[in-house]
Amino acid sequence: MPKYYGCPCEGCGKPLTLRDDIVVCPDCGAPYHRDCYEKLGRCIHSAAHAAGYEWKFPYQESELCTCPACGERTLRSEEHCRCCGAVLPPEGAEEPADRSEDPGEGSFDYSSFYRQFQETGTPPADPMKQAYEAAFGKEEAMDGIPCADWASYIGPASPSYMNTYCRMQLAHSKVSMSFSALLFGPFYFFYRKAWKPAFGFLAAELLLAVPTLLQLMQITGSTMAPALSDSTMVVLARICSALSFLLMVVRGMYGKWLYRKSAAEKIKRIRAEFPDAAQRKAVLAAQGGVSIAAVFGCFLLLMVVGSAATLLLGPNVDALINLVYG
Repeated sequence: MPKYYGCPCEGCGKPLTLRDDIVVCPDCGAPYHRDCYEKLGRCIHSAAHAAGYEWKFPYQESELCTCPACGERTLRSEEHCRCCGAVLPPEGAEEPADRSEDPGEGSFDYSSFYRQFQETGTPPADPMKQAYEAAFGKEEAMDGIPCADWASYIGPASPSYMNTYCRMQLAHSKVSMSFSALLFGPFYFFYRKAWKPAFGFLAAELLLAVPTLLQLMQITGSTMAPALSDSTMVVLARICSALSFLLMVVRGMYGKWLYRKSAAEKIKRIRAEFPDAAQRKAVLAAQGGVSIAAVFGCFLLLMVVGSAATLLLGPNVDALINLVYG
């Protein structure tokens, strides 16, 4: 497939050579190393396929020359052929018009062959722009907010998030697995400045920890411990454990959607208060993004709550120590 030799692999960005096993996306024609495509599991432009995205040969004819060793077209600005690795002749030296001819057959015009893949003079379409239009329409507005404002608010991670939201929109789904939300719980939402789900999940986690606290109060002989039987406490603990697991799964599945809802409220408020585009962009960047301080604040809050909970324990701390250390 001479069309793709010398072009960058859409997966890793390295040039495709004569020795590489090349595969092509059946939908848009984008070329990959087979290993890269199998690792990705899909075309990186899959979000834009619905909008009719097609891969185009990335170089102008004026940027190319013919390698005297392999006959393929390669970048004249480089010292070695991208296809075979041979050293290219100095700039200005006469370059061969084609590969060696087969006896009895006319020569193949590689210049004409590659010219059909050169750009038409118009800038290539932005795949993300096409994805936005496919998912949110020509206005490129998600939840009534232009995608540019979303990108300013989300920050450097916006391409990943917006690509996910495009897929969710096209699939009409609120589900998209977020392992960060799954594993880190409320800390994920504090990090992304999604305050409502952050405090909501934090409160839920603390509430589900109440049976454990009650058990500790009973073990240490606290006068404030409820008069519940051991079997009742075990049942409560198991129910809360199951609910905690369910909460973790829900958090992982709907974490990005909850972040989207929280962010949409803030962005709409900022858009109403700051009509000037430049000023609004600065405010979105300042109030959006991520916050390490919020994560530390959540951690300190948990430490304070934990310290306060120890005040409810009874005087028989040795029983608790024996339970922990045997």
